[in-house]
Amino acid sequence: MALTEERVRRVLDVALRLGETLLARQAGSADVADSVLAVAAAYGVPEAQVNITADAITLSVPRGVPGAPVTAMWLVTSRSPDYTRLYEATRLAQRIVVEKPSLDEVESQLVELSKGGHRYPRWVSTVSLAVMAASMSLLLGAGALVVVLAGLTTALIDRVGRVLNNHRVPLLFQQVVGAALATGVTVGLDAAGRLPAGQAPSLVVAASIAVLLSGLATVGTVQDAITGYLLTATSRGVEILLSSIGVLVGVTIAVRFGVLAGVDVRVTPDLSVPLLSLPTRVIAGTLGAAAAAVANYAPLRAALAAGAAGAAGSLLYLVASMFGASTVAASFVAALGIGLAGALCARSLRVPPLVIVMAGIFPLVPGLSLYRGFVDLSTGQYTPGLASLVTASGIALALGGGVVLGPLLAPTLRRELGHLRGRRTAARGHRWRHGHVHRLPALAGVETSPAGAEPSTGQAVQG
Repeated sequence: MALTEERVRRVLDVALRLGETLLARQAGSADVADSVLAVAAAYGVPEAQVNITADAITLSVPRGVPGAPVTAMWLVTSRSPDYTRLYEATRLAQRIVVEKPSLDEVESQLVELSKGGHRYPRWVSTVSLAVMAASMSLLLGAGALVVVLAGLTTALIDRVGRVLNNHRVPLLFQQVVGAALATGVTVGLDAAGRLPAGQAPSLVVAASIAVLLSGLATVGTVQDAITGYLLTATSRGVEILLSSIGVLVGVTIAVRFGVLAGVDVRVTPDLSVPLLSLPTRVIAGTLGAAAAAVANYAPLRAALAAGAAGAAGSLLYLVASMFGASTVAASFVAALGIGLAGALCARSLRVPPLVIVMAGIFPLVPGLSLYRGFVDLSTGQYTPGLASLVTASGIALALGGGVVLGPLLAPTLRRELGHLRGRRTAARGHRWRHGHVHRLPALAGVETSPAGAEPSTGQAVQG
């Protein structure tokens, strides 16, 4: 079909709306740019240029293309993880590249995608968040009562947060309330003598903090920084920082009341990892990762894959710790394994790698280090507090770097495995009429380009 200005505008509109869905679901900017350019090229607009910021996508077709120049922009008004919509959007992008359905059909599907409800009722997400917190406390070595308390406290935080969100309370203040509840409930029960001796109330708070921070786009932020989208990475980093400050304020408020009530708010020391506890903690990692996927409305198949990734990551982390690796190094090794396995298995499982890695790394979130740092800062112990927060930041960077590096190594590993089996690895991707390869994203998408494949002719402006 001949390109006219009207058709070029429709193609840009379709590509932008698809990109907006991916960006709103916390996909990395590089993945969003690849998807937008691949969709535009599939409909005969190969010379497009895309610029992505934290809340906007701009797509431009320069002079020299029939129907150009044209520039269009789409705002991303809200961002929240929804793995089902991420999956549907990436599947639609793949279908566009392969089959090139009519624009009318794609526009209709995009409308359904934007208006569709969540896969599960809200209470399912609340229960899943409670399971996440219970699993995290079990990973940290808590007893049965603390595990139950962590789950119930997190469920309460989620319901209160839901009410605040309906009243359009900013995320910063939602985090303040959530952290204050997590700490206040535990401190209150301890002050009332409702916690048996020998229990570790700090693990309840650490688990709840891990859940509060698990929905942040840490992986996307690190991916943006690595791939050159520094402006977007900075913007996402500021959002993470503000949310963390909200948690700090909430913890500080509750800790101050706890100190006045004579409650011991000190953090339980890091527990050793005896060999006999490995099966229990691997099971906890499996449940926590699968619950993290369900809490963000992932399909059941994706939740099972995330659970397997959580088990593998927990095992790698615990084994590395037993062999003397530092917390940061063990976290990187575990995240690298999760990212690599997610990229290798995503195609056969028909699950976006981002879903697997985002949920799979939940058991590795440094909730205890963060709580230790917050408590130290709130009680005037600034040097150890800052040291704990630096450690937590190092763990977060290690997690993000590991899961981003894994998919980058996957094509090479897949090719080498094919050579060992005596098979030639077929070229990945799908070619358009001029012989170029549509590159679909490595983390957000279902397919990736092989190493050395020729990229799409569109350009992504690193914003």
